[in-house]
Amino acid sequence: MSTKFVRNSANTLLLVITTAIACQSLWAQENPNAEADLEGDDDAIEMIVVTGSLLSRSGFDTPTPVTSIGEEDIQRIGGQDIAIVIRQLPAVRDSLNPAAASNNSTYAAGSYFDLRGIGFARTLTLVDGRRYVPTLASGAVNSSTLPQVLIRGVDVVTGGASATYGADAVAGVVNFLMDDDFRGVKGKIQAGISDYNDYGGYLTSLAFGTDFLDGRVGLTLAGEIFENEGIEFIGDRPWAEGAGLISNPAYTPTNDEPRLLMVSNIRNSNASDGGVITSPSLLTGIQFTPDGSPVPFEYGTLVSSSSMVGGGGRYGAGKSNGSNPYERQSFFGRLTFEATDKVELFAELSYALAEANYPNISVSEQLTIMQDNPFVPESIRNVMIAENIPSFRLGRAIEDNARETLDISNETIQAVVGAEGDFGGTWGWNVYYSNGRTTVDRANLDSRITANFNLALDAVLDPSTGTIVCRSTLTDPTNGCIPINLIGEGRATQSALNYVTGNGWRQTLLKQNVLAGTVMGEVFSTWAGPVDFAFGLEHREFSADITSDAISQQFGFRFGGAIPYSGKVTVKEAFSEVNIPLAADTSWARDLSLNLSGRRTDYSTSGPVNTWKTGLNYTINDSVRLRATRSRDIRAPGLDELFAAGSTSLLSAYDPVREESYTVTALNVGNPELTPEEADTITAGIVFTPESLAGISASLDYYDIKIEDAIIGLTPATIVAECYNGSPNLCASINRPSPGERIESVRNGPVNFQEVSISGVDLELAYTTSLWSGDLDVRSLVSYIHEAKIEDPLTVSKLDDAVHQPTIAAVGGNPTWKSNLRLTYSQNDAMISTAARYVGGGLINPNYTTKDLADLRVDGVWYLDISGEYPLRSGDDSSIVLYGSIRNLLDQDPPITGVGGHGTTRALYDTIGRLYNVGVRARF
Repeated sequence: MSTKFVRNSANTLLLVITTAIACQSLWAQENPNAEADLEGDDDAIEMIVVTGSLLSRSGFDTPTPVTSIGEEDIQRIGGQDIAIVIRQLPAVRDSLNPAAASNNSTYAAGSYFDLRGIGFARTLTLVDGRRYVPTLASGAVNSSTLPQVLIRGVDVVTGGASATYGADAVAGVVNFLMDDDFRGVKGKIQAGISDYNDYGGYLTSLAFGTDFLDGRVGLTLAGEIFENEGIEFIGDRPWAEGAGLISNPAYTPTNDEPRLLMVSNIRNSNASDGGVITSPSLLTGIQFTPDGSPVPFEYGTLVSSSSMVGGGGRYGAGKSNGSNPYERQSFFGRLTFEATDKVELFAELSYALAEANYPNISVSEQLTIMQDNPFVPESIRNVMIAENIPSFRLGRAIEDNARETLDISNETIQAVVGAEGDFGGTWGWNVYYSNGRTTVDRANLDSRITANFNLALDAVLDPSTGTIVCRSTLTDPTNGCIPINLIGEGRATQSALNYVTGNGWRQTLLKQNVLAGTVMGEVFSTWAGPVDFAFGLEHREFSADITSDAISQQFGFRFGGAIPYSGKVTVKEAFSEVNIPLAADTSWARDLSLNLSGRRTDYSTSGPVNTWKTGLNYTINDSVRLRATRSRDIRAPGLDELFAAGSTSLLSAYDPVREESYTVTALNVGNPELTPEEADTITAGIVFTPESLAGISASLDYYDIKIEDAIIGLTPATIVAECYNGSPNLCASINRPSPGERIESVRNGPVNFQEVSISGVDLELAYTTSLWSGDLDVRSLVSYIHEAKIEDPLTVSKLDDAVHQPTIAAVGGNPTWKSNLRLTYSQNDAMISTAARYVGGGLINPNYTTKDLADLRVDGVWYLDISGEYPLRSGDDSSIVLYGSIRNLLDQDPPITGVGGHGTTRALYDTIGRLYNVGVRARF
């Protein structure tokens, strides 16, 4: 971690908070009524916000299912990151985060939620019901940008909410609720480490709030510093010692052997750290020791063309990161001013900087070494000369010459100004303007320059001087090429490494502007009560500007590459919601109401689209409430999907018109013709709070989401084939100069091509009772997936009961069952809590048969967590609490699924192991 980063972060945070505290102390001395003012004014403006609805009325129950995580829940889990808390909800699949996507630079410095496991781009993240500036060009928001100490709760809407909040709320909404009315000082300091003496991290979070001018001005400030050192090698975990799938050499289509075997200690059969000769056959099986000496290569068992069990081959998977090192700092400030008894103004400023620095994925490659290369040992060269062998293939790791380091920095800043008030009576209003930007800087340090490397690898002796030079230097003496020696380990000179590597960079600048206003109130009353109505307008702009270095623009590095592009989408929206009571306080209904909402959205790229929701809320009595919704929701294409300039490549395709195969140019670009995905969502449930069983509450909800025109990417060969095989909409991607002529190019971009569907049931159960002079709280959350699948003209792939399904989510699939059961006992401000988390097993791949793999399923896993806290000082005005937690108490290993090159599906299962956290929390 950068010492400068820590020092500057700490200084900035402490300066802001301590200055504010000092101001509060001086003000309190000057104002003898300070304590009374801190308690608030009963006549102050207060807007009651209901997540999942535009309406703001006390006692209103939305028909859309909402799971709430309170401040106490956050404290009980004691996670280093708020994302860890939310990911424990069964409806939320372990999202893209530094541990689950450790070798993907896009997600290395943030966490992105994925409700229902149908893609994080279909989950909308909000702060106090307002859109936050995205962190990615896809529109996704890093959930770790807010100081944890000031988050008073998180509401998760587990149903479509596009009519209420706009695009991308297909699977639901994660809404962070900020404690911006907090008055006083509170903070926490926390540290943690795993049982393997890694994944060490610390968290410092501090908040301050006060009032001025007789309570008319309120100020809330919060800051946070976080660091986690990550896990350097996934191979440090015993379960990850080369575990995964390997080809079965005994397999034939007609025998009883499966095509794949699940084994451990997988190694490369065609690569080693110092290099192994893989052809021609006369030299195959000779490897090179670190000093370049030739020795026999040790083969293991179950040897195939690229892998084997055991032996002396390269152990690449174990050298990949277990979790990216990750650090961040964040700040949040809110200033409110009660301009009149009916109008309150506010301004907010939030800032976050997240950084990650780690080595890229470890891979191997096959290199061509010429006979006259002077780095080849003499004994090998003599054989090559005698047998007239012009060259050999060398299978070698890239560890010491081309394993680049990725340096990622995400900086986000957003300012919000707004006002809210009432017109008198039941009518109120609010308006806000937000301006935010995210700058994502990615540097590929020591990345191989392909052209230079190819020249440097081809070394020869200069016939005039006898020195080792590049072959190209013989004809171009000033080309600057420096030969590189890759026979053995670490034998390349620093000058050669400097020649074949360079630093690539890419910068992404995202900007978002939102202007929105809402008016709400009671339009009239019926026999059953007042009819609540809300209406609003919103104007939104989201733009991306991507730049990169000259070599990256030409795709000259071994990894990465980006062509600069810019794009902007302007969105104009009008929306409304009405709640109509149909019955109240009758013998058959305590409350029956119809909730209707709609939104008209006009995209500058694709035109208008409508979203809507119909909901029914039926409270039969004090014990039973029924709820149901039917909605139309949308996901807008991301800016990268629309405008990415991409690259070009040459690929072969079969042309049905000319009945021949030939090479066509693939234009790997965005697709400005994309239209929003459309989803039809149904939810139906029951909420049970029996009067006869005090302390018990339960809810059971069914959901069904069907997405049409889902966006995916297709290969040129597939596009051409399907254009003439029942998918004429794909023909627009083909450039044929005239009928009958050869295809010149195929636009290989994303298209509206798939249908995605998922259905299931969510259960929530809570019980509170007094026990042994204390309180016992029990909460259980269960998610069951009935069916999940994708369909298109090419395939129908069932995703339910699948541990891995890369088509819909590259980092994991959806187990049928997930649950979380937490028991908490508290007494005299002391607390102990334990949680049992279950992640179900299932099919390793839904398309496999026993001919592919003998054991098609893996079992689910139970994880046990425990946490507790003890007050060192307690009281209404101040408290100091010591707390701690152990996550994965039993150090449960994940099931081996053979997915992703790391043995298991890291987006689903715990790969860190037993994790300890301790801290102190204070409030004054």
